[in-house]
Amino acid sequence: MSWMFRMLPTCRDMARLLSDSMEGRLPIHVRMRMSLHLRMCVLCEGYKRHLALIRNVLRKDSARLIETDRPEEPRLSPEAKERIRRAVESSRK
Repeated sequence: MSWMFRMLPTCRDMARLLSDSMEGRLPIHVRMRMSLHLRMCVLCEGYKRHLALIRNVLRKDSARLIETDRPEEPRLSPEAKERIRRAVESSRK
């Protein structure tokens, strides 16, 4: 049985392979090893789900992420500026 574990990718390898698998198709022998690893490793399976979630959110909301029109920066009202000016002047006296 130990020879089988040596053939499986490590969790560190899986992080790279999962990312690579989202960019393109991997060879069948690599996908099979990944599949075996994912059946035994809850953490890598969770990582795979998180990557898929991030990818889906980015695909769905990418238009919102690339907005070129930035909202106007918040500014103080003239009344607030006057109150600050008076507070600073009174603290100097």
